[in-house]
Amino acid sequence: MTRPLTHALFVNSGILGQRTFARFIQNAFTGQQEGVRATQIVLTEGLTPAERVLRRVVCSRLWRDGWAGMTNLDFMRYRAEWNAGWLARKRIRQLEQSGERFDVLHFHRQATSYASLRRIRTTPTIISIDCTQRCAMQSARSRLEARTYAPNVRRDGDIFRAAQLIISTSRWAADCLRDEYPDCTTEIAIMPNPVQLDGFDPTWIEERYARAKETPGYRPRVLFMGGDFRRKGGYDLLAAWRDGQLGQHASLDLVTSSPVESRFLSAGVAVHVGVAAHSPEWRALWRDADLFVLPTWDEAFGMVFQEAAAAGLPAIGTRINAVPEVINDGQSGLLVAPGASEPLIRALNQLIASAERRRDMGARARDFIVQSAHPDAYRRTLAAAIQRVANSTQPARTIR
Repeated sequence: MTRPLTHALFVNSGILGQRTFARFIQNAFTGQQEGVRATQIVLTEGLTPAERVLRRVVCSRLWRDGWAGMTNLDFMRYRAEWNAGWLARKRIRQLEQSGERFDVLHFHRQATSYASLRRIRTTPTIISIDCTQRCAMQSARSRLEARTYAPNVRRDGDIFRAAQLIISTSRWAADCLRDEYPDCTTEIAIMPNPVQLDGFDPTWIEERYARAKETPGYRPRVLFMGGDFRRKGGYDLLAAWRDGQLGQHASLDLVTSSPVESRFLSAGVAVHVGVAAHSPEWRALWRDADLFVLPTWDEAFGMVFQEAAAAGLPAIGTRINAVPEVINDGQSGLLVAPGASEPLIRALNQLIASAERRRDMGARARDFIVQSAHPDAYRRTLAAAIQRVANSTQPARTIR
């Protein structure tokens, strides 16, 4: 007897790295894989002129970011997250009016569900998170600023309690949720983001090593990828690069969508603007690099560290939030404190100096990501969770 398909609706915000997950869903469930029929909404696609105008009005800054040493006093974060939720609710209704019916809803991330609380209470729902509001509140520079995130905290809590399952990218995020919402008994599954491994060739590891050993006077290439240059530690990296005179021994490729002030650039630094993810240029930068660095101040998980591992690169990151769950310090990369210039210089020097260490760390990073974030394994685990949530009479179990 043929098992009936479970119709799952995936709602994706479409911003930043979440587009990567949308691409994964599109590919993973083509042809109704694993008994799941998938429909997906990507909120940045197909916006009408009226929706664009409304988004601009609702999400406009009424308080200049950083003015008087504070941000979010205009509740901009809540307004933006509510707008995403409102648009998601509208898109769901449009699909239902066309005759679609869904067995399970999957919201990626929680803000896309903000206006759908009633629906979540009647339709089996999965909420996908990479953090709670803790990241925003930790960066607040006063108690007043921290309190501006209270509406987001309350709405998150309502959504988490109503959901059937919460999928967390990391143990850190799951622990934050349990700590901040002790009355929330919703099951949590720990599932690191899937990585499209077929875009990264494992032979690059030995290719790099041979290049370094066979090229006289070889200068290793250091790669940085981060959209928000300042928040991702870009200027900390440039200061360390200058002070450590690293341009004498290596080159640095900066890939960012932010403008970089030229007065901070020094020897050996090249800036790459407008590089689209998964483009040939993007892939070539990963292939040509010898190590990756992102001394970020604010990172919930860091999908880019997963991509560095998939590319077989050792990575230098910061010891914050879930980053240590991706970088095994001393084994697949090195961790430093945010803003710590001397440790960053030492870490860069260590990896620039040794092709053998780069190769060994890169190989361990690649092995780890294949084991923890293989897209086929993620698809199977997610499909099993969808099937189980759709049939909520089955006993709950923890997925790891």
